[in-house]
Amino acid sequence: MINASRPAAGGVDLFDLAQRRLSWLNRREEVVASNIANADTPHYVAQDIESFDSAMTQASAELSTTSEKHIALGSKGRRHVDDPSGEQSLDGNGVSLETQMQLVAETNDQQRLATNVYSAYRSMLTTVLGK
Repeated sequence: MINASRPAAGGVDLFDLAQRRLSWLNRREEVVASNIANADTPHYVAQDIESFDSAMTQASAELSTTSEKHIALGSKGRRHVDDPSGEQSLDGNGVSLETQMQLVAETNDQQRLATNVYSAYRSMLTTVLGK
């Protein structure tokens, strides 16, 4: 029997890749929502997460907390970003709602693509298996 969760020799597990991509997109959506929620907070700096490519490269070397004395990894790869428009409000807030809404649209498009690829792969697999 074919195990769909394991890639063929030298292949790529598309189910796992789609799951990782959707998980990354979910984290990015949370960060962008936090940026929008803090658009009126004085001196707040917009944040973003590391790129998906970078996250995949580091996935095999991810740090883990094995002792309560370790530093918590609570930021989930967040980093401060500089808005290229250079806009800043009088109270020092650096969140550009236009930029954040572009990120929301981009994330939505990427989520749609990932779910479409997942669905197409699943459909092809069930057709091959005759189910």
